[in-house]
Amino acid sequence: MLRSGAVTPGDLEPVESTLGQFGHFPGPARVRLRFSEPGPRRSWDMAVESLDPGEGLESGVCLSLCHTRLEPSEIANPGCKLLQRPRYNRALAELPATGITCDGLLLDTAGRAIETLRCNLLVRTGAGWLTPDLSRCGVRGVMRDWLRERVPVREVDISVEMLEHAAELALCNSVRGVLPVAELDGRSLGTPGPETRKLQQLVTEELW
Repeated sequence: MLRSGAVTPGDLEPVESTLGQFGHFPGPARVRLRFSEPGPRRSWDMAVESLDPGEGLESGVCLSLCHTRLEPSEIANPGCKLLQRPRYNRALAELPATGITCDGLLLDTAGRAIETLRCNLLVRTGAGWLTPDLSRCGVRGVMRDWLRERVPVREVDISVEMLEHAAELALCNSVRGVLPVAELDGRSLGTPGPETRKLQQLVTEELW
């Protein structure tokens, strides 16, 4: 939110004061904060959500390629999450199944892999961990940034072919942590790989 430039640290002071009124929250949690300016007055929407390490997702996520494409961002700070979600809703309608074990892979108009409907992408190759370049479009998730501060992860353009030949595929977000990809567009990828398990262990030790 701060990196968007629309909000300053001073703007967040009343939000921090409000957080103090929530009291004790059992277990790890995250604060979801949304900001908009529909008119002359600013609007805040805040909720506290329990961090879920991914119960029921131990075997991985099935990732389906969506035909809906992401357009290059026209905002001044690409990588920030916006509230306008019609494009994501269209992609969600393409999924062959519903539920937390099914997610959609989103490409941009040039065919580059960008993200999924819920998560950022992590691609393991012989050169280490890679993640898509989000300078044109896509959301720089909190967990993605957290992992990059602790593990070498290079930001590069990633094609579907690179995903198909990757040693391991994983997803990450601030609620689920790191999730292995068990199936890519109908093709089984087998059991979660050791490098993905290492990332999951890192999140478990430092966050959960």
